[in-house]
Amino acid sequence: MIFKCFSLLIITQILVATAKPINPGFDDPQQKALEKEAKEETVNLLNSLFRSQIAYFTEVNSNLNPRTKRAADIRLYITRLNQAIAENELDKKDKMWLDIFEEFKGSPLLLNREEETGLTDMQYKILLTGKKLQAISAGFVSDVADYFWKMAKISGKVVENHFEGKNRLTNP
Repeated sequence: MIFKCFSLLIITQILVATAKPINPGFDDPQQKALEKEAKEETVNLLNSLFRSQIAYFTEVNSNLNPRTKRAADIRLYITRLNQAIAENELDKKDKMWLDIFEEFKGSPLLLNREEETGLTDMQYKILLTGKKLQAISAGFVSDVADYFWKMAKISGKVVENHFEGKNRLTNP
């Protein structure tokens, strides 16, 4: 489950690219509307990712001694995620996500170090795989599936718009 979560994070980074302009300089209002819709959907997905992580790590943190290093790391991580949610521009949000990833790559939030968590390996494993945490992860997987569906529909509209535009140019 933990590896699925991180795999989804990487996939999300790839998905951000799908909201980039398909044909820059192409001045078609419908095309621009579709690009805007794709960006909005990507922002929604990123916010869903951030909220899922906030919910997940809030649950983990609630079971840690608040004075441990891991609890402090998680609180800071949650603060950074909330800041990313507050950003509305896709490129800035994406940069913030990359910055958060860089900032916390040295802090093994999902790995147990007893001196940082105050828990044994088994206790931490049980904490990370609880039913509530599985439900949070499943909810995010559902959000990703919805995103793929919406982006497929938008892509279909882009292709349709492209061919309609070509037909208007060749058959006036």
